[in-house]
Amino acid sequence: MQKEFKFNDKSDYIFYLSELIIDCYQKTDRLKKYGQEIEQIILTNPNAKLIQTELYESISDKVNRLFQYIFNLLGDESKKAVSYRKFRKRLYKDSKKLNVELVELPQNELKILGEFNTLRNWGLHIPESLFIQKKAFFKMDSLFIETNKRTIPISTYEYYEIQFLTEMKREIQEVLDAAILILERMKNDYSLLIEEPLNIEYEQNQYKPYFFMTAVLNSLNSQTRK
Repeated sequence: MQKEFKFNDKSDYIFYLSELIIDCYQKTDRLKKYGQEIEQIILTNPNAKLIQTELYESISDKVNRLFQYIFNLLGDESKKAVSYRKFRKRLYKDSKKLNVELVELPQNELKILGEFNTLRNWGLHIPESLFIQKKAFFKMDSLFIETNKRTIPISTYEYYEIQFLTEMKREIQEVLDAAILILERMKNDYSLLIEEPLNIEYEQNQYKPYFFMTAVLNSLNSQTRK
């Protein structure tokens, strides 16, 4: 079963880029919604110093999942992974063959894609530097560790300081601003490919059928099959 997407003709480039655009719209729309939820919490409690742990962690978990998806979608460089960064390089390389007048990406957009790649790589593993910094921050030298080695304390909190939430709101806006800038570039590339203006339409459906998961499962099978 085929694992790598093959670009055989112009329609393959059009399809691939259209899927990137759809995914980027869907994920940035959801990220905007979570940013609005945070803003509402802050506006409703303007003098709050703390936020309940359960509420903060539920927001944090879904926001960070979207961050990681967007970083992958736009900045991944893995061989068999989907990403705009990879696709743009391929499209630029093949632009003459496709009869598309494509310019190189400006430095600010290259920087965004590079940063997303770095964040993507950082987020896919737990860096040992976290342990190094925690050990240094709490001054946990050999004597301290030996003295306290019998008990491992697992920290739990009833609340987080509200700054965790306000900082998350700032991060959401930063990611949105960068992702939307790249989305505009993707749409411009698409218009050049199809040689006419791009039209974006939102389809309203009653429900998403689970049958759509067939493609996901087939993809998983193709990747895991020896």
